[in-house]
Parts: sequence; C-alpha cells; structure tokens
Amino acid sequence: MAQEFSSQARKLPPWMWYSVLSQLISRALQPDLQAIFLDIIKDVVKAYPQQSGWHLMQLLKSSDKLNHYDLGQKIVYQCGKEKRELHPLLSKRCAIAEDLIALAGCPGDSVQLGKSFPRLAGQSSFSNDKWMVLVPVTSQMTATIPRMDGPSQIKQGTNFFPAEILSEKCFEHVEVFRSKERPKKLTFLGVDGRSYPFLCKAEKRGDLRKDSRLMEFATMVNQLLAKSPDANRRNLAVRTFQVVILSEKCGLIEWVPNTKGLRNVIDELWKSRKTPRQGLNEIKDLFDRSKDLYETFTRQVLPRHPPILHRWFMQCGDPSVWFARRMLFSQSQALWCMLGYLLGLGDRHCENILIDTESGRMVHVDFDCLFGKGMLLERPEMVPFRLTQNCVAAMGVTGVEGVFRTCCEVTMEVLRDKGNTQTLLSVLHVFVADPLLEITRKPAKEANPEDHRVQIARDTIGDVEKKLKGMLNVGAAVASDAKDTRESVLSKDERMRSLLGRDRGVGLSVKGQVDELIKAATCKRNLSEMYVGWQPWL
Repeated sequence: MAQEFSSQARKLPPWMWYSVLSQLISRALQPDLQAIFLDIIKDVVKAYPQQSGWHLMQLLKSSDKLNHYDLGQKIVYQCGKEKRELHPLLSKRCAIAEDLIALAGCPGDSVQLGKSFPRLAGQSSFSNDKWMVLVPVTSQMTATIPRMDGPSQIKQGTNFFPAEILSEKCFEHVEVFRSKERPKKLTFLGVDGRSYPFLCKAEKRGDLRKDSRLMEFATMVNQLLAKSPDANRRNLAVRTFQVVILSEKCGLIEWVPNTKGLRNVIDELWKSRKTPRQGLNEIKDLFDRSKDLYETFTRQVLPRHPPILHRWFMQCGDPSVWFARRMLFSQSQALWCMLGYLLGLGDRHCENILIDTESGRMVHVDFDCLFGKGMLLERPEMVPFRLTQNCVAAMGVTGVEGVFRTCCEVTMEVLRDKGNTQTLLSVLHVFVADPLLEITRKPAKEANPEDHRVQIARDTIGDVEKKLKGMLNVGAAVASDAKDTRESVLSKDERMRSLLGRDRGVGLSVKGQVDELIKAATCKRNLSEMYVGWQPWL
C-alpha cells in the first residue's frame, strides 16, 4: 500500500509538492510514514534546491538528533548520491545557517560582522567559505501557480518561481535592538544590487516555528479569500512575510518595509498634544491599589487617554489618500481579528501590531502566543482580539459598523465554508504530525509523554474546528451582583448565569458569532481585566 502510494505520488510534478513541503517534512518525522514521504521530499529538493535548502535547515540544525536531524541527514545523503552538485550546495547552506544561529545568540549591543563573522561579510580568504545562496524573501520562496482548468494546461519545464536572486555577502553594519532577546537586523546584498533586510532572532522561551506555520496558514487563507468575489472586492488579504527556521529557537524573519509599530504611532501623536497623559507605571499603581478594576479603568484611565490614532490618517492632506488608507486599515483589521480569534492569537499589544505607513494596512508580528495560550497566562486575556478605542476611532464615524463588521462577516463566511474548513484544518494537522505546542496540562503518570503532546495538539485543532462551527470561548464572567451592567454584553438571564462569550453548546450563525466577538472585544469590563502591559486604554 505504501509503495503504491509513493509511486503514484511521484508521478505528480515536484512543484505541486513544494507548496506543502513543510507538511511533508512533518509527516516524514513519523517512522511509519517516513518511507512514503522521503522519496517525494527528495524529488522536491532535487528540483528546487535553492528554495528547499532553506526548509531543510530546521532538520539539519535541530537539537532533536533522533528524529529531525536524522531525517535531514538522510535527505542530504540520498539527494547528494543521486545529484552530486547538491551536496556542496547544501553543505554551504549549513555553514551559513551555523553563522546566522551564532549571530542571533551573540550578546552585547554591537556586532562587527567582518571581525566576528567574516564568512557572512564575504571577507574570508578561504575558498571553502565562499557562498552563494538564494535570498529567502517571500517572492523567491513561494511558487506562483496560475489558476488552471486541467493538467493539460501545464507545460513541461514551466518555471513557477521568478528569476533567482542570490547573495554572496551581508553588509557590515548590523543593527542590534535593545529588546530582551537582542535581535539583529541583518542585510543581504543581492546580485541584483538591491538590499534585503532580515531580522535574525533567537528565542529562549518561544518557538519561531509557530511564526513560520502561521504564515503558511495565512498564505492558504489568502488563496481561499482570492476565490471569493466578496472578499476580493474588499481587498481582504493578509500581508505575509517569510520566516526561515534555522533551529527550534532561531530564525530569519523577512523585514516588512514601510511599517511602524502602533505604539510608536500613538506616542508620536501624543507628543504633539499639550495635554499630559499618565505613564505606564502610574497606571499600574492605580490598578494595583484599585478595589474595582472596572471603575478605575472607566473613570480614571480612559478619560485621560482619549482616542488619537484617527489623526494619523489625516496627516496625508489628500482626501482620497486619507480615505484609501482608512479603508484598508479597517479591512485588514477585520481580517486579522477573525483570523486571530480562530487561531487563538494572543499578546496583541501595540508593539506586535504594525501599520504600513504607505497603505494603512495592518501587519501583525510575533506569533508565539497561539492557540489560546493567552487565556492560560497568570493574568488571562479576556478579549478575543485587539479592538480598543484607538482601533475603533481610526475606522471613522461608523466605528465597528459598516466596513469593519461587513469585512468580519465576509471573512468568517469564507473560513466557515465547509470545503474551506477542511482545507484549513488539513494545514493545521501539521501540529499533530510534528507537535510543538507547550504542554499546558500534566500528563497522567502512566501516559507516554509523546502521546500526551500529540493529544494536546489534537485537542487544540478540535478547538479551532469548534470555532469554525460557530462556537465561542472568550471573555470574562460578569458577577451576578454587578451594580453597573451597562457594559455587559449579556441578557439579564445570561448575566445571572455568569456567561460572557462562553461556549453556549450550540453553533451561532456567522453574523451572530461576529456580533458576540465584537461585543466581547469592546466590552470595557473585559478590557479592565487585561494585563497592564497590554495597554487596553490605547
């Protein structure tokens, strides 16, 4: 059976398999499936060595020697045996990956690339250190496959990638950011003369594979949205960027140009105002001393921080540009709200949300807090996504009504389509094939740790499937003796049962689900329960 499947699968052209290469690799990690998928992976690597070479680094530089590293070695050995020129190419790629991993973990506030990493700077005098690799930007790593009515439309030898842009060195200057992990901004010099910046980052606690897989999921969502006339007409598409996994804790993240953090934008707008605002420490002290967080939030914090983000859109001066930017901001925010809720994306503070200063499109980064992890923190996150007063004010006079609500409903209609749901869940099944979710509950004493981790991944995908059927699981429970119930999103009967955005045991319609989510996200009682560093007043 396995041999028959493998022989039939290899009849398909490699470009078809390249688009799901990461999923093939994850499934090949299972011993009983390795024989089936190994030959397919080899065909893809031989056909597209420059692109596939970056995908193999997550195996060859993995700390898991028994499974990941062993699989990577098998692929390299067998590919090099069948196509000799591949072995030196992949060996050079490994050497570059080693330097990038060392650079990501390099301490200090400055790095002299030529001195510490001469190979990366292209200054090494040894011929073995000379390298030439594909610049791993999205346009180079993604196969552009046109829509076709049948296999007869595919011509042999068709190239689904643009002309390869290679690089043989990086610029000497490396910018070191002052955040805790000390990520570095590194710039590749392409043979086309252009600069390609990346963020070289090492995570001590997180796992950058989450970022990579969310981008793969977003790419699939974009394909499904492109097939919907309603979504297409509303410019609903996630701004994706390439995440190259070098090891479990280290990776290269494509730099998204013309973007600025939401917090930086708001801070700059506040500097132009004469009215002083409260500092973060002052607000933290207020909440620490507070006996009623809701009262403190609504009467002492919000009045001192009126919404200001809408003024940023007015700076362009041209009414047509102002309208276009505000419209794209609302559309992209709606898409990210629905996608973030579906995947349980948390930690959406103002530094993890960027704005494209040219178009107004919203861009999200840092996806470590996935699959409801935010609800399990010491201070649980009570809102399904960020929809604070600044986000609402920036959408114009209609606020969450009009464009935003319509785009939320269109997005959820596409995601909840029966055929699309199965496609999305199949992409998420990679978390079962190669689990990387943190263990959030202790296994039974007699349970196998690996089986326990797989079961957690299955339960997590089950939670996503419930959301795709209209279930809810967000928000804080409102005490039945609450004096002021104006901010509650519940009926009197539901309030008595202390329900707020909880799973009602029955799937809601798309409009009903979107309505509940918007209410839960904008509920001031929920926002008052959020961690202070999340800055729910912004």
